[in-house]
Amino acid sequence: MDIHRRSSCRLLAGVLVAGSLAAGSAHAAGKTGAQPTATAPAATQVAPVFDLAPLPVTSGQLVQYILSPAGQIAGLLLADGTQVFCPQDLGENLPAIVRPGEQVSVNGLKGIGRPIVRAYAITGPRGQRIADVRPANAPAPYDSPSIGPDVPVDGTVLAPLYDMQGRVQGAIMRDHSVVYVGETNATRLAAWLKPGASLHAIGIGVSGERGTAINAREIGPDVNQAIHIEPADAPPPGAFPGSAGYDVIPGSATAQ
Repeated sequence: MDIHRRSSCRLLAGVLVAGSLAAGSAHAAGKTGAQPTATAPAATQVAPVFDLAPLPVTSGQLVQYILSPAGQIAGLLLADGTQVFCPQDLGENLPAIVRPGEQVSVNGLKGIGRPIVRAYAITGPRGQRIADVRPANAPAPYDSPSIGPDVPVDGTVLAPLYDMQGRVQGAIMRDHSVVYVGETNATRLAAWLKPGASLHAIGIGVSGERGTAINAREIGPDVNQAIHIEPADAPPPGAFPGSAGYDVIPGSATAQ
């Protein structure tokens, strides 16, 4: 009888001790357990100054980038012939969100009587979006002069090349080459820049993975009828060497 009573007491004491230890462990775990990790602050993103959502949306398939003769992306050509123009800092981010052959949506101002759009925001096929966030008073990025080897272009004109103001400044070829001649030359050479016209041109520019673009120095329906023109980025004529104004820099204090 005493043996059974002592065994029962020992068993009860063991249960109480085990329960006490478990409770203590749980209490300790509550004090020393892993605390919730603080979420790192999201990276600060530059937001557009204005709400771009009300701007008209133009959507289509990207056919090619429109390059400057210095190799910078100045815009896009869509499958329906629309030419989308954007600032240089926006253009340089385009390959990260959309490639030729993919769909693109553009928030921007549409041209009147011209198939052009001035882009303020561009959305790629995977939902990535870039916007023109440069303040209105910020200096435009510098487009370096085109330097390098002569690049020939021969083929058929696909469409006149416009600028952001809707003025013809050259031609886009069916092989996706871009030929710049400048507004003045484009006016007098309009017949050579019409869609379907054969065109030969040569000038300094770029030719690579993104495409071909040149500032034409010689241009014509073919190589035998080519004429010399002043390139679109040619500096304005100045005083002739040895004259009083030869060493004067236009716009400087000495020129006033």
